[in-house]
Amino acid sequence: MPAHTLAADTAEITAQQGLCKILRFQDLGGTLTPPSDDPQDWWEPENLTHRAELHSIKASAYNFFDAITAWTAAAHKAGGRNRRATDGRPDCPYNGQGPAPSTTDTPAA
Repeated sequence: MPAHTLAADTAEITAQQGLCKILRFQDLGGTLTPPSDDPQDWWEPENLTHRAELHSIKASAYNFFDAITAWTAAAHKAGGRNRRATDGRPDCPYNGQGPAPSTTDTPAA
């Protein structure tokens, strides 16, 4: 999935208010899953929350509005994936090193 698609979808969802936010999330292909009613599922905390999923990004909260808000926060973080795991700085092709030294011509023997 291109990064601009994720950014555009996140911006569209964030711009909406109230029920329109839920409807826009679903129009873009997102799925909203309510908590499970089955008591056998209640031992898993994940099944006690509302879940939102779109573009392989998942988030959960205690209601659908908060789940979508959590999803947009996760989508913003996922948009900047070219970051170092240790300090969060942008990843560079040299990985913090300077350019390679130029090679010198070796004289023929």
